[in-house]
Amino acid sequence: MKNKYQRMTKEEKKQCQLFYYRTEKGRDMRKRLIRLLIIGIAGLLFAAFMVISAYLIEALDWETWAMAGILVFFSIVFIVGSLHLRLKCLNQYAVTKMK
Repeated sequence: MKNKYQRMTKEEKKQCQLFYYRTEKGRDMRKRLIRLLIIGIAGLLFAAFMVISAYLIEALDWETWAMAGILVFFSIVFIVGSLHLRLKCLNQYAVTKMK
């Protein structure tokens, strides 16, 4: 039963999400996951801004690329981590609470 959420149909997944996000723990987890997703997207946008602004003022060098690359890497880690934790929490709820 480890991957119960992944094996559910689309309607069952929506129902599981609805029930989970109505719980106190689900509401708190949703806020945290949305915050992680927003931080990841903001990091990607800021990295793009850094590269574009450095290009426009003709100061694009390896330090800018390195900082933007590091920022993109960690932003992607935040986004993927948010999605992974969402699936993990929903799967755990499906295994323990759903029939």
